Amino acid sequence: MITNISEVSYDDRIVAFVDILGFKDIIRKSERSLTKLQFLYQALEFLKRRESSNNWSLQLIEIEECAQKRGVENFDICGLTVCTCFSDSIVVSVKYDKSNINELTSTLIANLSYIGAVLMTKGILLRGGLTIGKLIHMDNGIIMGQALIDAHNLETTSAKYPRIIISDKLIQQLNYPIETKKNSYPYHQYLYRFEDGCVGFHQMIYFQVLQNSSFLNKTRLKKELKKIRKTIINGLDDSFENSEIHAKYQWLKKEYDKLIIFEEKEKIYEINEGLSGGNIHYSYSNDFYESRNTNNKNASR
Repeated sequence: MITNISEVSYDDRIVAFVDILGFKDIIRKSERSLTKLQFLYQALEFLKRRESSNNWSLQLIEIEECAQKRGVENFDICGLTVCTCFSDSIVVSVKYDKSNINELTSTLIANLSYIGAVLMTKGILLRGGLTIGKLIHMDNGIIMGQALIDAHNLETTSAKYPRIIISDKLIQQLNYPIETKKNSYPYHQYLYRFEDGCVGFHQMIYFQVLQNSSFLNKTRLKKELKKIRKTIINGLDDSFENSEIHAKYQWLKKEYDKLIIFEEKEKIYEINEGLSGGNIHYSYSNDFYESRNTNNKNASR
């Protein structure tokens, strides 16, 4: 708690601004369904718990060989992190200096990836921007600074799809190019340059990065992938009146297909793929093949 206004000053911070997509529609549906209301409340409660600095843990970093070689303690962001949740948005910032920006960015991205994965299995999509700059971010919820404006602008004008994109300003401070394996940091496994030129990560990348870890055994991995597959199919089928929303789910479908998963991954079938008839739902084709695959497995036992 600041007792003297002279103690207020800008810090150099890594800043993420993340928004829940389609929040108005989720709210509207929750007013008519107790189940959806409880589901939404639980999701927001999950986000709200991030306001405790201790919840930005090292668990996802401790398993990384490159972090172990550099000293896992150097990746700890707990005492440096402030998080504020309000309505459908979350702002999280981490105080840094140039000597530890790669380590701290790694831990922040790994945690944001985990949050995104959990919410996507529940049908909630996120979009955000991640940058660096001057910021005042207090535990009492007061936030101000150009870095927040920049992160918000990235989310609203550049991200476009359900992903978190990284500003060029931050990229310039990170360890690129990676000339040898020893130069890599954990965030290098998460970040990807998309076809439109933006660099960032989507909510599904968590499953690719962590698939061989203790966090995701084979059974759980298949179960979680099935949930996000269902999220995408439902989104494609529920967007008859909104081509903009439909385009976002088409983008997700394409990124889902790109995931490199060592275990067998169920594909998302196109409408009427390999089937006759004039159906207009993605779920029809996918339910058909899922049922057929289940019957084939049962017959082979």
